[in-house]
Amino acid sequence: MSLHAALNRARTEEDIKDAYIAALGLKGVYKGLVDIQTPEIWFEAKDTPTPPLLMFAQLLTYVRAARKRGEPIPGFLCVIDREKAALMPTEHALPLLNDPTIVWPKSGSAADRALAAQIAPTIETHYILYQIDGYEAEFIQATKDAVREGRIIRTPITPDNLRQVFDKWVAMVGVELGVTRDADYAVLFFADIMHDGRTATMANLPARLLFNGIDPVFIMGADQYELASARGYRNFWNIYHRPPEQKHRHYLLERRDSLLPLDDQKFKGAFYTPLHIVDKAYDQLVATLGADWQEKYIVWDMCAGVGNLEAKHNKLRNIFMSTLDGEDVTIMRSNPAFAGAEIFQYDYLNDDVDEFGQIDHSLSNKLPAALRQAIADAREGKRGAKPILVLINPPYAEAMNADNITDDGEKAGMKTGVAKNRISYGMGLLGYAARELFAQFLHRIGRELPRAKLAMFSTLKYVNAPNFAEFRRDWTAKYLDGFIVHSKAFDGLKGNFPIGFLVWDLAVNLPARSVGTIALDKLGEVVGQHTFYREPLRPPLADWIIRPRANKTPALPLNNALSPTPRTKDVRGRYWANGAIGSMMCKGNDFQNAVKSTALFSSGYNSAGAFFVTKENLWQAAIVFAVRLLIKPTWLNDRDQFLQPSQTLTDEFKSDCLVWMLFNRSNLTAGADGLRWNELDWSLTNHFIPFTEAEVGARARFESDFMVRYMAGRTFSTEARVVLDEGLNLFQRFHATSFPNKIRQEYQLNRADAGWYQVRRALEAFGDTQFTDVEPFKAAYADLSAKLRPQVFELGFLPS
Repeated sequence: MSLHAALNRARTEEDIKDAYIAALGLKGVYKGLVDIQTPEIWFEAKDTPTPPLLMFAQLLTYVRAARKRGEPIPGFLCVIDREKAALMPTEHALPLLNDPTIVWPKSGSAADRALAAQIAPTIETHYILYQIDGYEAEFIQATKDAVREGRIIRTPITPDNLRQVFDKWVAMVGVELGVTRDADYAVLFFADIMHDGRTATMANLPARLLFNGIDPVFIMGADQYELASARGYRNFWNIYHRPPEQKHRHYLLERRDSLLPLDDQKFKGAFYTPLHIVDKAYDQLVATLGADWQEKYIVWDMCAGVGNLEAKHNKLRNIFMSTLDGEDVTIMRSNPAFAGAEIFQYDYLNDDVDEFGQIDHSLSNKLPAALRQAIADAREGKRGAKPILVLINPPYAEAMNADNITDDGEKAGMKTGVAKNRISYGMGLLGYAARELFAQFLHRIGRELPRAKLAMFSTLKYVNAPNFAEFRRDWTAKYLDGFIVHSKAFDGLKGNFPIGFLVWDLAVNLPARSVGTIALDKLGEVVGQHTFYREPLRPPLADWIIRPRANKTPALPLNNALSPTPRTKDVRGRYWANGAIGSMMCKGNDFQNAVKSTALFSSGYNSAGAFFVTKENLWQAAIVFAVRLLIKPTWLNDRDQFLQPSQTLTDEFKSDCLVWMLFNRSNLTAGADGLRWNELDWSLTNHFIPFTEAEVGARARFESDFMVRYMAGRTFSTEARVVLDEGLNLFQRFHATSFPNKIRQEYQLNRADAGWYQVRRALEAFGDTQFTDVEPFKAAYADLSAKLRPQVFELGFLPS
C-alpha cells in the first residue's frame, strides 16, 4: 500500500506514525516525547493538517532540551501529518538554539505560533516541503537518502521524468508568473532548468533567467515575468537538482514539443519522433534511396519542430529545417548538433501562398536563396542538380480539432469547414481530406516540389481511408517502400493504430493499388508485415446492408440499452421505420470504429451510423454485427476496411451469425416500461428473445414472439445449438431469481420480456454464488466464435 493510501485510511495519530515508519522502512524506532525517534532522524507528527513551522517549533524544543542534556541529536528533522511532510538538516537550525532573543518554552507542547514566527526566517529557507499526494516518491527517496548518506539528495531531471517535472513546475512555479499562453510554459521551464542558479548553462534559448537579488526574473522577447509568490519556486528547487546532466541537455530540449498543450502539439505536428524510430527511418532511406542518400539529396523538413528527425543526419550542409514556431528555431540554432544546417522560421501552409492559392516565394522572401535555387533547378530538371528529399513528421490535426489555430496561435473563423490556411483555398475538390493539416502539407508539396522524393511519418488515412478517396485521385505518386510502427512509440498519441513511414516518388505518376509495409512494434522490432489497399478490393460492407427509410412514427432515441438520448438540437433515432424491430449502431467501416460503434438496440439509436433492423434485413444485420466484432482489433488492423463478401454465404453461416449476435455483450436489446423522454413515458418492446415464455419460465406474456417465429424451421449448427441451450439456462435462472429492488430499478426489470442485456447484467449484479451455469455458456460461445472467426477471411469480409 502506498503512503498516501495508508494516510487516507489512518484513524489516529498513531496510525499516521506507523504509516510513515512503514513507508520509510525506519529501523531502531523509539516513540516518546519525540513522536518518532531514530539515531539519524527525529519526527514530529500530527493527526490533522498543521503548519510546518508550528511542528518544527515543537520539534526544535525537544532538540534544544536534548542538546542541553548533552544527548546526541540527529542529523535530520522531519515534520509530518496526513497530507504533507517537511525535511531539513538539523545543522541549519543550530544557531536558533543559542539565540538569546528567542524564548523557548519548557515543553514542546507549549510551542506556539509566536515561536513559529520567530524561527520562520531561518527555518523557511532550509526545509523542503512535500505534499504526499503527488510527491510521495520524492519524499521517501530523499528521506531514505538522508538517513543513509547524511544529506538530502535532490531529484535529477532526466528524459524519464521530464513530463512529470514539467507538470510540477507549472503547478508550483509557472502559475505564479502570470503567463497568458500555455505554450509559453515550456519555454520558461527550459530557461529555468538550464540554469545553475548563477549562470545559464545553455546559450541562445528563447527565454532567459536573471536574478534580482535572490528573486528570479524571466525574460522572453519583450516580456518580463516575475513570481507573484516565491514559495513554490523555492520548494520546487529544494526537491529537484539543476541543471540536468550535460549528456541530457540537448535531448531534453528536443523534447520541448512533448510539453506543449495537446492542441498545439496536433497543430504544429509536435509529436516527438523517438530517436530509435528515427534510426529505423534512416535505415529505410538507405534501403530505398541508396547508401549515399545523405550526400546525394538536399533535405527539407518544413515541420522540423526542434529537429529530432535530422538528429541522425551526417551531411548538415545539405539540410534545410523550417518550422512554424520561432522559439523552436532558436532552440535548434542553439544546438551544436545542427551546426551547418540552414534553419529558418516558415509557415508552410500560409507563407508564399497568394490569395488564389498560387505559390510565389517572393511574397515573404523567407526561403533561403540556396533552397529557392534548388527548387527551381529540380523543377527544370537541371543537369547535375541535387534532387530534393522532403523528410517530415507533419501535423495530424483535423481543422475542426485544431480549432482553426492560425500561424500566430490565434483562433480564426471557419471557412466552409476548412482550416483557414492559404494553401487550403485550392483544395475544394479534395473533399474531407482538405480538413486535415497533413493533407494540406501534401497538397502544397505536390505542387511546389513535383519531382521530389517524400519520406513522411503520418497516419495511413491518405493511403486507404474511404473519406480520402477524392484526395487519392489527385495523389498519384509512386510508392517506393516503407514501414509502419505502433502509435505507442510516439508520446502524446492516444489509441492503438499504425503510423507509417512511407517513401514516395512524386515525379512518377503510378498510383499504387496496394502499399506493402514492414511492421515494427513500439520498440522498433519487426513483428510482421501488413498491406494497405488504396481502393477496396470490393465495395465496403457498410454499403451492403439494406437500410430502411424512417417514417413519421415517433420512436424513443437511445444512447444505450435503457438510456434515452439527452434532448439536444440534433436528435437522431426519434422516428421509426416500417416493419422495424430494432436498430443497429454501425458507425464507420473499419476496425477503429467497429468495437465501440457496433450494437443492437430495441429502439432508434442516436447516431448517424445507425440503421433500422427489419425482418427482411435481419440476416444481413446479424452478419454485419458478427463480422465487425469477431476479429480482435489490433494496432496493425486498426485502419483495415470491411468488405462485401466474395463468396456465397451458406444458411449455416447466416444462422451461426444470428445466434452469435443474440448472445453477444453488444446485444443491448431490452424490454422495459416507464422510460422518460421529451416529457413522455416510453416503453421498449423486445423482439430478440429466442425462447418462449414456457421455455424460460416467465411469469407473464412476452409482447413479441418475433424471434421464436423467425428461427422456427431453421437448421442450426452443433456449436450454435449448444450456445442456445446454455443461453436458455441463463434465461431460466434469470426468471427464477427474485432480484432486490436496487437491481430491479437499475435494469428496469418491470416486464417479462427482458433482453439479453438485462439478463446478464442483472445476474452479474446479483452475484449469485450458485451461478455456475455461466462457465459452460462462455465455453460454448467461445467455440462458436472460434468457428466463425476464420470464415470472416475465407468469405472475403476482410482481405486474407
